[in-house]
Formats: sequence, C-alpha cells, structure tokens
Amino acid sequence: MQIHKIVQRDLSEIEEKTINHFRYYYNNKKCFALIGDYVVVALSDDNSSNLEKLKQETLEKISQVLNTPPDFSTYVMDDRFGLVVMNYGIHAVSPEQLSDGEIETEKVKIATALIIRSLCLEACEAGNIIAINDEELK
Repeated sequence: MQIHKIVQRDLSEIEEKTINHFRYYYNNKKCFALIGDYVVVALSDDNSSNLEKLKQETLEKISQVLNTPPDFSTYVMDDRFGLVVMNYGIHAVSPEQLSDGEIETEKVKIATALIIRSLCLEACEAGNIIAINDEELK
C-alpha cells in the first residue's frame, strides 16, 4: 500500500481520516483518489501501480459525474458514519457520526444525505486530486 501525495503540502487531519475511513470500507483492497476532505473516487484495480493512469482515471470520473444527473445512494456504515455513493465511483463519508435515529433505522436522513452529496459535487467541481491510495494489487 502506498499513498501518493499529489498536493505540495502535508495532508490535513481530515484528509488522513478520510483515507483511513475508505481503507477500512474497502478492507485495504482498493485503489482510490482523495479529491476532497470527505470525498474519494474509487479506481480500477487494473491501474494499480501506475500513478499516471490512476490520475487520468480520477479526472475522467470527475468529469463524467459533472456531466450527468447527480444520482446517489446512501448507506449507514458499521462505524456509525453515513456514506453517499454517486455515479462513476464518487464516494463521500459524513463529516460526523450519524444520529442514533439514523443508526436505529439504518437510513440516512435526506438532509444529511444532501449535505454529503454536496461535498461530492463541490470536490468534483474543484477538480483537485489531493492524494492517491494505491493498494498495489498487481
């Protein structure tokens, strides 16, 4: 496993936490790009160990999601955080743990879901790759 830091600065605490969230969610078996504080792009295992192809795939997926209706699904994760999954492998984790009501019903409230979805769209509009988690699966 390797983190390729794309930005010319240290990763923030939030960015590191997001990387750790998605490593956990993917069971350390998936490449992904961090594009926002709580937002990642799931990447093809075929491009593992090829940083340039991983970057290119990230930018293509960002472009695709910006050019289609922003459909999404929500999930209550076992660590009590909410997850929004959008088209083309764009995912975001909630900034905070969900409420007890959301945990009990296993449903993310629409207001919470829309906030998380807006994080996805904002990160895609910014179009910045912060870091790439390369699980080096080959």
